[in-house]
Amino acid sequence: MVHPTTGCDRVSEGCDNCYALTLAKRLKAVGSPKYQADGDPRTSGPGFGLTLHPDALRVPYGWKSPRTVFVNSMSGLFHARVPLDYVRRVFEVMADTPQHTYQVLTKRARRLRQVAGHLEWPDNLRSIRQA
Repeated sequence: MVHPTTGCDRVSEGCDNCYALTLAKRLKAVGSPKYQADGDPRTSGPGFGLTLHPDALRVPYGWKSPRTVFVNSMSGLFHARVPLDYVRRVFEVMADTPQHTYQVLTKRARRLRQVAGHLEWPDNLRSIRQA
């Protein structure tokens, strides 16, 4: 998946130096389509409004060689405004493409705990750690 979601909102001090927030601002400035939605300036910023990109879900099916994929490097997959059904779809892609290794990170451990039992965890999602 090439960024099935983009954008986020600050949730902790760990977000103070968010590289994705800075990068989204640059990507918006150069016209990158995925980074045109602005987030709330109090918690997000230019080009960093939470946005779902369902078309990106098909991308891993076309990769011929195995890859390591940072699923949500430009977003918060477990953001409260990402519907559970969409998170499930992301997990289905991971399960359907076991030749790839997926990395899913979050600062939203509380939401992850809330939805974890409603997700089918693929074998190729190797380890879970709380940041």
